[in-house]
Amino acid sequence: MHTNVMEGLPDWRDESNGGLVRGALWLLQVIGIGNVFTKSQLREAFPDISQIDRRVRDLRDWGWVIDTSREDGSLRQSEQRFVKPGISVWDPAERKKRTRAASASTRQAALERAKFACELCGRPAGHPSGTRLHLTRRIPLAMGGDDGLENLTVLCSDCSAARDSGHGVSELAAQASSLPMRDRTRLLTWITMGERPRTPVEDIWAQYQQLSSADQQQLARHLARLLNEDTQVEDAMP
Repeated sequence: MHTNVMEGLPDWRDESNGGLVRGALWLLQVIGIGNVFTKSQLREAFPDISQIDRRVRDLRDWGWVIDTSREDGSLRQSEQRFVKPGISVWDPAERKKRTRAASASTRQAALERAKFACELCGRPAGHPSGTRLHLTRRIPLAMGGDDGLENLTVLCSDCSAARDSGHGVSELAAQASSLPMRDRTRLLTWITMGERPRTPVEDIWAQYQQLSSADQQQLARHLARLLNEDTQVEDAMP
């Protein structure tokens, strides 16, 4: 068996391994964590595996984080980013530690429900903030949670980090007390409703990020034309 001396890993080109294992090793040894790759690159690397893109997608079920343009709006539709490795699928002992992950259909349903934006702060995936979206469980598996759609929430990296920072109720109460009355009222409304509702403008902005460049320009021209017509009407008023 070929080995990668520097990493101590099997070589991704070793055809005795399956597509899932070879795809994982290719990401580590060729692409590298944090870097972008395309389906064309993937298929060129594995001409002997007809469904290699599906095998790489299946790595998400083993805890591997691979973003598409749905999660990272800075990516083109043909691109994916290798964010973080998960279970060492080439190691039989490690494979027994397989993590539970939401199915592709559930993941898509959660993103569509969130309109491809963070369900806490409302920031969409992509420019200008470079936001990446992640699925997290409202109730962790260790506390009896599951991977059903109702237990999943879409969070950006910042909101996910803030949620996991461990602030207790006393600290949050102190922070809430320092807010202006208008913001305290808004916060209490969200708490009472059990959600942070987004405005129509925020929903349109989130979905705008998923458009092609040409369609984004078309929408911009449409809005500019409407604003110009509104200005003309106002100028004509006595």
